[in-house]
Amino acid sequence: MHFTPTNPNTIGLPQQNPPAYRELRSTFQNRTPPPSAQSIFSTIIHVIPTITAFTEIVYEDIAPEDGDLVTRSLAQSAVVEQQSTRINYNSLTKTLWVRVMPTELHDVHQWWFRFTSSEWRSSGLLNHPEDKLLDIGVGTRFDGFTGSYTLSSKEPDLFVRPDSNNLPLVVIESGWAESFPRLRADKDLWLNGSTQVNVVILLRWSLISQNRVKGTAEVWRRGAGGLTVDTKVIFPAPNSAAPGTDTIQLSRQDLFGQHLLPGRNPVDIFALDLDDLREFARERLTRLMGLNAA
Repeated sequence: MHFTPTNPNTIGLPQQNPPAYRELRSTFQNRTPPPSAQSIFSTIIHVIPTITAFTEIVYEDIAPEDGDLVTRSLAQSAVVEQQSTRINYNSLTKTLWVRVMPTELHDVHQWWFRFTSSEWRSSGLLNHPEDKLLDIGVGTRFDGFTGSYTLSSKEPDLFVRPDSNNLPLVVIESGWAESFPRLRADKDLWLNGSTQVNVVILLRWSLISQNRVKGTAEVWRRGAGGLTVDTKVIFPAPNSAAPGTDTIQLSRQDLFGQHLLPGRNPVDIFALDLDDLREFARERLTRLMGLNAA
């Protein structure tokens, strides 16, 4: 199946992708030069109203100035506002990609994080002033990245920032296995293109036989020798886990950074229980997507 917009650039829909994942990928390798920023913008604006299921539109080898112009223009477009979209550009990889109509599974971690934060509040771990300070959101455009990532922009699947900090301190990104290389590249954008982001959690979902879904979580942080990762299994759920290990742990310092309130312990642990995520994900998989957990 292929879709050819009126613009000369053709975007193809690979047949080998599973039903849960669709990608419209640019195929202008034989064009010289690559399409202009105006051409890319016009094509995307033309395609978006025709999309009726989760789709990712991907352009590669896009110059930073063009990527920045296209993403800013899309962010201001009424056509884009009418669809559920997340617009991203990575100036190091020169990849522009627009996620349209994310699936229920893409967004399940929003339910999980907000439920967990309410548990932190009710237990007193998160006090009232901290609760007012903590901004939890989705899809806000962030730029201001530095170094090789100048002119990049990201609209994350979930972000946590204190007050009106210009970048989040904790980020969650979610995707099917087919798009996961882009999420890994954007993890580098968050952690290497800024000094503010403390933790990036990548949720990887894979559709396997009999309409079952596997899942893992990668927890990325900065370490002495570079970035470090701790990988957690979501599905299949582990038969048994040592107490305290089936969680993703954030510190108060991770959440609040330089906005840490006086008298609050920076090393206090805020745990995200993976069994809660499994419960929420199973609910959406079976009731809303016709799929099952592996």
